[in-house]
Amino acid sequence: MREEQNKKTSQKVVKMLRKRWVVPAIYLVSAAIILTGALWYQYSNAPTPTNQTGTSVDNREPDAIPASQQEEKLAYPVAKDATVQVKSHYYDDSASKDEQQNSLIQMDNNTFTINTGMDLVDKSGKEFDVTAALSGTVTKAQKDAELGYVVVVESGNGLVSYYQSLKSVSVEPGTKISQGQVLGTAGTALIGKENGIHVHYELRKDGVAINPEKYQGQTVSSIVSSENTKSESKDSNTMNTSGNVSDDSLDKPSDKMQQ
Repeated sequence: MREEQNKKTSQKVVKMLRKRWVVPAIYLVSAAIILTGALWYQYSNAPTPTNQTGTSVDNREPDAIPASQQEEKLAYPVAKDATVQVKSHYYDDSASKDEQQNSLIQMDNNTFTINTGMDLVDKSGKEFDVTAALSGTVTKAQKDAELGYVVVVESGNGLVSYYQSLKSVSVEPGTKISQGQVLGTAGTALIGKENGIHVHYELRKDGVAINPEKYQGQTVSSIVSSENTKSESKDSNTMNTSGNVSDDSLDKPSDKMQQ
């Protein structure tokens, strides 16, 4: 009886295996079971990441780094904690006569020149450190018979800083400096001797002196943009319709005045 049942069962199995879809299905199921088992074994036996001290590794992303540094702004050529004041201001063509009179620098007993920068003194009359108003490269650092020690720094975009009336300097030509770095010590000079111990600071754009007080705290790009616009406007105003220079350009005050 059993043998007959076994024969019937065998015949059913043979008939089923003869069908086309049965064998591929068996292969697919078998492959899926084997792959699942392999992955489970590999994951369950994988080691936990650790550093050399055995502490779990922090996989968090590092803090974001700023794409660029904040743009530099023009500063006074002294340390932030210095107690200084402006003794002589930049000569402004649009200022009052009294203000213009106070913006003259004495050359000798009878000759004066307009101030193309500003002169800073300590309120107590003491010496103080002179620092870089803008970062850049030192192109000159030497003593002048009339101006004292002079330091010149190029900051790019046509901007050049002049530091005069220094007693001593602590930088050399070719040195790259950062804003706020000490350049030397304030002193005295034959030109501007009425100011006593001071620093004479000038800022020039493309060789032309501009008002450093006007641009205090402003970014380099805004200074350059403003001066470029002013220069373009000036060029336009000094040309008449025939392309000739107008007479207005000849009415500028002389750099030197006799009294």
